[in-house]
Amino acid sequence: MEKLITDLVEKAGLSPEMAQKALPVVLNFVKDKLPAGLSEHAEDLLQGKMDLSTIIAQLTQGGGAEGGLGGMFDKVKDIFGGDQK
Repeated sequence: MEKLITDLVEKAGLSPEMAQKALPVVLNFVKDKLPAGLSEHAEDLLQGKMDLSTIIAQLTQGGGAEGGLGGMFDKVKDIFGGDQK
């Protein structure tokens, strides 16, 4: 998550201390927006340690009760503000 801290400092103008305090907020936001089955991997995602085999397994198993593949993409799209370009 050091890259995220660095980006928050450089791009958002936060102090290193404030960037550190922002991490749990960012992590919880991402976890809340991801569909069931993927939210527990949010920290790995933010640390750049995505386990592609787990993500692929989630996709091929229909994404759980969140509406399958389409539901997962809708949730991820919501993180970035919907249809904004």
